[in-house]
Amino acid sequence: MDERTHRLPDGPKSKFWQTLRYLRDPVGSIVDLGRRHGDLFTIPSLTGPIVVAAAPEAIRTIFAAEPDTFAPLAADAMAPVLGRGSILIQHGAAHRRARKLMQPPFHGARMRAYGATMRDSSHAHLAGRPLGRTFPVEDVFRDISLEVIIRTIFGVATGERIAACRRGVRESIAAFGPLLATFTSLQREFGGWGPWARFRRLLTGVHDLLRQEIAARDPARPGDDILSLLVAARDESGAAMDEQEIVEQLFTMVIAGHETTATALTWAVDELLRQPELLGQLREELRPIGVDPDRLAGSPLLDAVCAETLRLHPLIPLVTRKLLRPFEVGGHVLPEGVGLGACLLLAHLREERYPQATAFRPQRFLAGKQPSPYEYLPFGGGARRCLGAAFALHEMKIVLATVILEFELELTAAPARTSVRAATIGPRGGVPVVRRR
Repeated sequence: MDERTHRLPDGPKSKFWQTLRYLRDPVGSIVDLGRRHGDLFTIPSLTGPIVVAAAPEAIRTIFAAEPDTFAPLAADAMAPVLGRGSILIQHGAAHRRARKLMQPPFHGARMRAYGATMRDSSHAHLAGRPLGRTFPVEDVFRDISLEVIIRTIFGVATGERIAACRRGVRESIAAFGPLLATFTSLQREFGGWGPWARFRRLLTGVHDLLRQEIAARDPARPGDDILSLLVAARDESGAAMDEQEIVEQLFTMVIAGHETTATALTWAVDELLRQPELLGQLREELRPIGVDPDRLAGSPLLDAVCAETLRLHPLIPLVTRKLLRPFEVGGHVLPEGVGLGACLLLAHLREERYPQATAFRPQRFLAGKQPSPYEYLPFGGGARRCLGAAFALHEMKIVLATVILEFELELTAAPARTSVRAATIGPRGGVPVVRRR
C-alpha cells in the first residue's frame, strides 16, 4: 500500500469541540467544514474518524462500490435501540436478504393503496386544530405520520389499539433524545434508574404491542398492511423472518419514517408560506386534480416543491459507512476501520449544480437537466438507499396537497433555525403557524 494509506484528509482536530459545534448548529458547522477543508475532509467524531466526501465524483465512488466493502458505522451504539435484526444494523448477506424480503410492500399499486389513509389522516388532524390559535405545525405532521405508520405498516385498525400504539411509540421516541444518541456512555441502566432505563422500559412496551399484532396475523391470508406482508414473506429457501426480526424491522420503520416525513413536510410548509406567489401557483395547479392519490403525479410543481425541500433541507446531512477493507476515494487510500460518509448537505449546496443554492427555488427541478443520483441524494444511495423512499415521497405529496387545498395557514415567527434530533436534523421550534380557515 502506498504512503497515502497513512494520511487521512485534513479536518478539525478536536472531536469534542466539533461535536459541540454540530449539536449547536448542525448546518452551519458542516458548511463551515466544507468551506475550510474542501470536498474531502476528516471529522474526528466520538466513534472515530469519519472521512466526508462532498463532490459528486467521490460520492459516485462510494455508492458504486461493492456493498461488502462497508458495514454500518456505529452499529454497536445503534443496536441497543434498533436491535441486531434491524436492516440499518445488518450488512452483507443478512442485509441483502432483509432488503429482498422487505422491498415488495413499498412498490407500485400496493404502496399507492395507502393514499386514502394518508389523506384522511391529514384532514382529521389539521381540522382538529382550532382557528386563530398558534401551534407548531410539525406536531400535527408527527401525529399524521405516526397514524399512517400505525394503520398502514402495523395494520392496527381499532381505536383502542391505535391509541396504545401511538402512546407507546411517541413516548419511546421522546425518551431517546440527541444526548442519548450522541453520547453512548449515557446508555447505561444504573440499576433501573435514569433516561436510558426509562427508554428501555418504553421500548419493551412497544415491542410487546408489536408481538401481539404479529400473533394475530395468518401468513396464509395476509392483509394489505406491511406487517402482514412481512409475516407472509419468504426468502429463496422458503424461510420466514422470525418474530424478533419482524419486531425490530417494524420499529426501525418507525424511527426511520416517523420524524423524517414530518420534518420534511414542516420545511415545505415553512418555505411555501414565505412565498405566497409560489403557494398560489401550486394551489391553482392542484385544484383540478384534488387530493386524489392516483392523480397527484400529474402535478409537476408539487413534485418540484417536494424535491427542492429535500434538497435544501436534507433530513440527514451525512450518510456514513465503516470500511471493512482499504478503499480509495478522492486520491486518498483509506484504511480498514475508518468511517466514510457522503455529505448530502454539501452535495445539495454546490453552486455549479444549483445556482443560488441556498434559495428555495422549486423551478430548478422543472426545466433543464435533472441532477444525477450523486448530486441529489435525499434518500442516500447505493445498496443502502432508503427502502421507504417511495412511500415517504408519496405521503409527503398527499399530506402537502391536503394542507394546500383544504386549509389556510399563516406563519407567526421568523425563519426557523436547524436543531439536532436523535437521528435527524430539523427546524427548531417546529415552525409555529396559525390556522385561519
